Amino acid sequence: MRRRLPSIGALTAFEAAARHLSITRAAAELALTESAVSRQISLLEEQLGVRLFHRIKKRISLTRAGAMYGERVMQTIERIERDTQEVMGHEGGGVVLEIAALPTVGSQWLVPRLASFYDGQPGATVHVSARSTRFFFSESALDGALYFGAPDWPGAGVDHLFDEVLLPVGSPALLRDAAAPGPRDIVGCRLLHLMTRPEAWRHWCAAAGLSDVNVMRGPRFEIQSMLISAACAGLGVALLPRFLIGDQLRSGKLKVLSDLAVRSEGAYYFAYPVENAGDPALAVFRAWLQAQTESLRKRTRAGDAAPAARGLSSRPGRARVAAPRGRAG
Repeated sequence: MRRRLPSIGALTAFEAAARHLSITRAAAELALTESAVSRQISLLEEQLGVRLFHRIKKRISLTRAGAMYGERVMQTIERIERDTQEVMGHEGGGVVLEIAALPTVGSQWLVPRLASFYDGQPGATVHVSARSTRFFFSESALDGALYFGAPDWPGAGVDHLFDEVLLPVGSPALLRDAAAPGPRDIVGCRLLHLMTRPEAWRHWCAAAGLSDVNVMRGPRFEIQSMLISAACAGLGVALLPRFLIGDQLRSGKLKVLSDLAVRSEGAYYFAYPVENAGDPALAVFRAWLQAQTESLRKRTRAGDAAPAARGLSSRPGRARVAAPRGRAG
């Protein structure tokens, strides 16, 4: 039986037009004439028996069916491109994993450690892409995702990696006149916020016994790398996990201003498609991640026992930073 598959030319024309909502821009991207793009889309609609676009004069908008189909086609084309690049680069040999990670955690923590993974798996290749929000594995070509939040990723298996402990840090020049700045000195500076940890400073002030501070003042940043850069530039004080700022601490760009810390209610996890749990390459990568994060877990457990970190306990009345749900962190 012959398969009813549209031509790749029709699909790429439709995908480009759906993404730009413009025949003109789609034509420019594909190096085709506008009439050629329109003709391909018309042939696709004829084959499907469904209108994909509303056409009003020279403007186009997606129909409900067009929007649904466009999303699926875009994912399929991305997957074909990825598979094609893989075959071209590796001639179909070796283990290849597609991993997503939070932008800062991926660049500052995961990628620098991949050399040790390659040492144990010399024939493997790990592609890393940045994702800040959750997604359905069934609609992507990804094998796993390193994320922050709760262990409740639908349709996925989840491995706990490590908790997040936040410390107040800033440029050494920020409080140069205070040899040992106290909590009130710290919150007297401009407070820098991470958008996905909106309550962090409120919980830190509660742990410090400060109840008269406007904890919402100060600029907000979308990802942790921006927050780190802002703190390094002396814009204010930020609450950051030590594991992301090791280079900045060693170079002297940042300084821990107090040992008083708060632990986020969320944690870092690795999610993967539950149906791929038995995949040997994925199993090796998950085991490697656990080995890499063991030292962080040990430091967190040691911190729980230290007097300066007792405020991190999850017992009632202790300060914790709530993790936003539905976001990867």
